[in-house]
Amino acid sequence: MHGIANSSISVALSRPSLFGNELSSSTPKTVFRPQSTSVRVTAASSAEPKWKQKLAAADEHAEKTRQATAQAQEEYFRKQAEQRRQEAGAGTVQRLNSLEFYPYLTEEGLIADYSQPSAKASVYSIFDDLKTLQYIGVTRQVYQSMRLHFARVPSKCFYIKVQHLSRPNRALLEGIREQWIVENGSTPVGNDNGEMQNVWENPLDCTALMTDEEKLLFEEAAPGPPKAKVLKNVAKRIEAGLKEVFQERKCTDKLRFDPKLKDRGLLDLKGLVIKPDKSVPTSTPQATA
Repeated sequence: MHGIANSSISVALSRPSLFGNELSSSTPKTVFRPQSTSVRVTAASSAEPKWKQKLAAADEHAEKTRQATAQAQEEYFRKQAEQRRQEAGAGTVQRLNSLEFYPYLTEEGLIADYSQPSAKASVYSIFDDLKTLQYIGVTRQVYQSMRLHFARVPSKCFYIKVQHLSRPNRALLEGIREQWIVENGSTPVGNDNGEMQNVWENPLDCTALMTDEEKLLFEEAAPGPPKAKVLKNVAKRIEAGLKEVFQERKCTDKLRFDPKLKDRGLLDLKGLVIKPDKSVPTSTPQATA
């Protein structure tokens, strides 16, 4: 009896518990698997290399710096222009539209003289036959400047406007000129800081107007007098063309070109010298003696 009981107990103890097996089998097990190689490769390939990221960041920083610099420069120039206009004084600067058009030539065909004895400097603007603004200049001798301009570009000198100043200074002169350009809506062709401004303000360089034949003659000529002769002939041809325009404009004024300059291929009026003045901006036309 006791033997049977003991064997039953031992069998029961040695058999796995059905409840225990069911519990363990019903509990889900978490399985950790390493990430697949393909996923890792894809993630790595989608990221930019560090050197490319640094290069892109540097480019972005450079662009921001460039924009900031451009804005700072624009603001600086705007403030400078405003300061010059303020220094000039609102009551002193006459509007270009308020000034009267004066004819460049008198009824007798002479270059008009609009000088004022009390004026220490003048700002003037020159217009063509359609009253289109061609050039704005600053001078201490407006009549002499008018003669030089007419000798160089007679086809563009039909009308003039002038503001005379008895107490000029650089800020005032530049302020008037800038105000007139703003009123005009654009920079005149004669103030382009390039080829056309050079024509208005300096002796005419005839070498730029050479024909192909003249260029060949100049290249083949020996240095010294032979080349000077070629340049002189070119200058004479250009001079003849200018004199034809003088006649068309019915100009009776005596405009004689300096013969000494012709040997250098230049044309400008003889004996007309405008002394440079540091207190006046350098747009004043100069004549070479």
